[in-house]
Amino acid sequence: MSVKIAVLALTAQGVKTAERIADVLARPTANNLIPAVEIFSHNHCAREYNSFSRLQDLMTKIWSKYAVIIFVMATGIVVRQVGPFLKSKDVDPAVLVIDENARFIIPLVSGHLGGANDWARRLAHVLDATAVITTATDGQGLVAPDEYARRLGWSITPLKNLPRLNRLLLERKYLQVWTEHMLAPDHPLAADENYVFIQEREQAELIVTAFPTDEASVGEKVFLIPRLLSLGIGCRQEISVQAVREGIARALTEIKAPASALKGIYSIDLKAREGGLIQAAQELGIPFITFSKTKIQAINEQYQLSKSDFVKKNIGVDGVCEPASLLGTQGGTLILPKLKQNGVSLAISQEKSLSWASDPETLLI
Repeated sequence: MSVKIAVLALTAQGVKTAERIADVLARPTANNLIPAVEIFSHNHCAREYNSFSRLQDLMTKIWSKYAVIIFVMATGIVVRQVGPFLKSKDVDPAVLVIDENARFIIPLVSGHLGGANDWARRLAHVLDATAVITTATDGQGLVAPDEYARRLGWSITPLKNLPRLNRLLLERKYLQVWTEHMLAPDHPLAADENYVFIQEREQAELIVTAFPTDEASVGEKVFLIPRLLSLGIGCRQEISVQAVREGIARALTEIKAPASALKGIYSIDLKAREGGLIQAAQELGIPFITFSKTKIQAINEQYQLSKSDFVKKNIGVDGVCEPASLLGTQGGTLILPKLKQNGVSLAISQEKSLSWASDPETLLI
């Protein structure tokens, strides 16, 4: 898994520091996250990389293309440049500022969801610099809900309720949590003493569920949405990505779950190069994984799943979507049986529990 990082410098000294940053970031992280680092230098620098003449023009080109943008320059310059591009903490890239001599590192934007705070800590460690982290929860040694969302690869909603929730965590030192799904004992959220799990959903401030209710009716609650739904798909040859998108949307509507709860798309290995499935998975930011006929048929027989004479005749198995969705879980349960639409068959299974070890690869660094 890779993450795109841009390092920007305005002076010759800044380029030297950018080179140091690129060198240390090129190494894989603890969870095998591989940074893809590019240096951008002003065209009056002696050593030019991706040269630019106006920083404002460069920002227009790169802002939405990089997960992390590191500025080796004065903070005031950066504040003026990024201001017009800021939208929301769930879509803005992580923005860090480093002085030209690499003494101080400031995570300026997207400290939690974007991971700017953790990137600052990592760089501070390898560059022998000081990370200037100003988010209040980090200052008190607390892990904010949106930081957990990033670490676990989950989503969090509604964002408008996050400031209140983080303030409550700061003032009271704990949050009341209700979960719809069993958490394994080794799960970091279950082990955090600042997150107190209760039995009454209505009294909870933070709810862990793959099936959040309408945001208009949640009041001040916040939902943490784990990726624990496995989407199995069978389809005709050369299926269009639009047909796949429409099928996925309908399947999710049937179970009232958001796309952010999907952990992957699964199918039979005969579909390993099916462009519509590959593109749909890429758009959702989830893996596309296939299984052999032997494994697919074994699950069909074990669970006595629905049968299709057409699929049996042409592929050699009783069905694809239901067994593929089950194979995408660790002992999970089929919650949406086969649904057919425009040449696409879909089924959804749910993981038995939220295990830290079996969660998808995350951006935890």
